[in-house]
Amino acid sequence: MKTQSSSFLLRALPAALALCVAGGANAQALSIDVVNPIKDGKVVFEAIGPAQVGGAKQGRVSLRMALRNNDTVPLKVTKVEILDQLASNYLTPAEIAPGTQIAFQNCNCDYDNPDPDAPKVPSSFPIIISAPYPTTVKVAVYLQGYRNPVIKNLPLSTSTNDNGPLRYPGRASDLRPNEAWQTSSNHVGGSQAFGLDTSVTGWDGDSWDSKRPGADSTKPEGQRAYGLPLYAMADGIVCEALNDLPEWKNYPRVSKEIEPEPIAPSTGQYSAGGNFLKIKSGNEVALYAHMQPGSIPAELLVPGATITQGQYLGKVGYTGQSSGPHVHVHVSQETSPGSCEGNSVRPRPMTFAQIQSITRTEAHAMASANNMDPTDWTQLSNHSAPHPYSMIYPSSAAYPFDVAEKDEKTFIGVWRASNEIEVRVNKPSWTSFTQKRAELVADGFRLENIDTYVENGDRHFVGVYKRGTGAGALYNADSWDNFTAVWKELSDDGQRLVDLTTYLSGSTRHYVGVFRPGTGNAGLWSHTGFSAFANQREIAKDLGLRLIDMESFDIGNGQRQYVGVYRAGTDATALWRSTSWSGFTAKWDELSDDGYRLIDVDTYVEAGVRNYVGVYRAGSGGHALEAVKSWQSLFQSSEKYAIKGLRLVDVQAIE
Repeated sequence: MKTQSSSFLLRALPAALALCVAGGANAQALSIDVVNPIKDGKVVFEAIGPAQVGGAKQGRVSLRMALRNNDTVPLKVTKVEILDQLASNYLTPAEIAPGTQIAFQNCNCDYDNPDPDAPKVPSSFPIIISAPYPTTVKVAVYLQGYRNPVIKNLPLSTSTNDNGPLRYPGRASDLRPNEAWQTSSNHVGGSQAFGLDTSVTGWDGDSWDSKRPGADSTKPEGQRAYGLPLYAMADGIVCEALNDLPEWKNYPRVSKEIEPEPIAPSTGQYSAGGNFLKIKSGNEVALYAHMQPGSIPAELLVPGATITQGQYLGKVGYTGQSSGPHVHVHVSQETSPGSCEGNSVRPRPMTFAQIQSITRTEAHAMASANNMDPTDWTQLSNHSAPHPYSMIYPSSAAYPFDVAEKDEKTFIGVWRASNEIEVRVNKPSWTSFTQKRAELVADGFRLENIDTYVENGDRHFVGVYKRGTGAGALYNADSWDNFTAVWKELSDDGQRLVDLTTYLSGSTRHYVGVFRPGTGNAGLWSHTGFSAFANQREIAKDLGLRLIDMESFDIGNGQRQYVGVYRAGTDATALWRSTSWSGFTAKWDELSDDGYRLIDVDTYVEAGVRNYVGVYRAGSGGHALEAVKSWQSLFQSSEKYAIKGLRLVDVQAIE
């Protein structure tokens, strides 16, 4: 995010904190007014994680103050110290004219060197302290021509956000194996002194990399963070939102002459914050910036909309003044009660209820040696990220790391035109999958497609979720009889089966069904052999039913069982089987040109030959079909097609 100049003049300073202490001849002419961050009459600092494994927890002190000259002659500031540490780096003294004031904030701020060929020099520095923390903060301002500094002492305490500690905007449950969020509390700029720029990194076998394995490095969707969900840090209400600013076409960004700043149709303007949400909690306003266009739910675009902590807000994008996919979050003090506007010169510390941290440098050394012990991560409560660039795991559970973890399964994806908000989930157990489903259903998503496969010794369950009500049921039966009995029961209760998958656990075959509220006739049949299955499809058509999903599995003796899911319909349909991928895609092209859209695909090996079977229904609009290696690649393809207005309707892992 772009920072504001630290020379911004402050007004309406709290008189209660405008105490001046003499430090030398005539030095009493300078007054020091600390205006932020202050809470309950005390200066507050941001508690942050340690700078090394086993090190002391730390604190970040970044104060905004006004230095006022009450004399009749100019005063020149040469140095500022906070807690006896250097907080400024004036290349030339800062002059204060009689009766005026200048703003000062110690932060990670750049100084524009008058010599354009010289490197930038920080104009000030945040102060880092280690636990146990002092109870007072001393500010010392040195003036040219005076022997002693002007000194001010104020009470100091740790900060807690309004309504308590925040929840981290990204979740551990959305990360793939060997991934973590990454950030540093040392954000550039005075107005964003306590902000975080958060993205995702993952171990690729050699290093921690923000790029997805095998991804196109020139595409934003190739970055691990791109498209991941973001969640509310606190309860609150929406102050302002933007959801339609286009993303940058080039990654990395190029000059404005080559690619002008995009304009949001709703405002006719460019937004440096990209697509964003501003949410008020207490007297603090949080900014979530650089979000993906169209990813914010419509109901959250209305000022005054209620927000619950942990609620889905949108997705990580590549909009506004962003060098790459990430989310920028910061909290500022409300300008006045009820204004719902954050004060750009009132940055507030942010601390989170539960995160773990480890510096990236240490994580690299540990992962390289395959000895990343979860206990090396520091469990933090009511803290923010460490000062050095670090990895963040927003959970109290032990960080899972396995250098041998593979992501090499091949997936077939089917996409169709849609603008629905979509979330994709891949979990290595039924328990973790159902836990994530409960989380998403509570947050306004419904499961529409499911598949399962085995990798790394774990049975994975893959789910495609779309934003919307009517989540329906998810049922896992250990026999066909049990499954059909539940299907009948749920059908009578007004739910319809929309997707089915099956798998073996030991010698027991499981049938997993995704149900949604619905009406009209429905059918569920199982047949031995493809010919019997295809014949049943024709019979069902005469009954006013259309095939919407199929699964097949080996039952031994060279035979296969085929299960078909049917719903009421009168539209044209097609069923096609091919013994080669090239033949299947050629038929897909042909049927697409004839006004059909692929809605379901199945693949299996029979008599040593891989078969591909597709279920088609009449349709129009954009569409895509792709086979990719790895879940990360499927995720990347889904985001690539989402930019083009397509959404995933079916996914099939090739076993």
